[in-house]
Amino acid sequence: MILFDLPVYQFIMSIFPVSMSMTVIMKMITTLGSSIVIVAGLISVAVLIRDKKYFKIFVFANLLAIILNNIIKLIVHRPRPSNTMTLAVESSYSFPSGHSMMSMVFYGLVIYYVRKFVKRKWISNLLTVVLSLVILAVGITRIYLGVHYATDVLAAYVIGFVYLFVFIKILEKRESK
Repeated sequence: MILFDLPVYQFIMSIFPVSMSMTVIMKMITTLGSSIVIVAGLISVAVLIRDKKYFKIFVFANLLAIILNNIIKLIVHRPRPSNTMTLAVESSYSFPSGHSMMSMVFYGLVIYYVRKFVKRKWISNLLTVVLSLVILAVGITRIYLGVHYATDVLAAYVIGFVYLFVFIKILEKRESK
């Protein structure tokens, strides 16, 4: 872990030096992967999308991901970093990062539907880039704030991506019937 986690932490801290304003910015960005924002996103899907089937898909995908994340946290039982500057407080276990995994699942599913339904290629591409940057930024903030190791974030991205890939494949198979 020291061979990967510590150098990544030091690199992030060298790019984003600790200051009150930087910490405020990082805390604002990290909320994009929080339960409150994900729930607000789900409510937005319910309000904005006429076909309620998509709301149900979003809710189901995210609930399963939360359950999976919590099960893994309980199995791995990894404590939060203690050798970093802690700029935020978290109480659950560290591995995998819930904010990072839920960002991958929620925004990844939004990207999937944007690519599927947005007809204007430039809008689809722009939204894909912006949402991908949100996913990346949330993970960086978790490391910056000292609440996760880089391996927690990386694992969350991998688990979230694999989960989302399988979820979408099952969804597409059901829709093709």
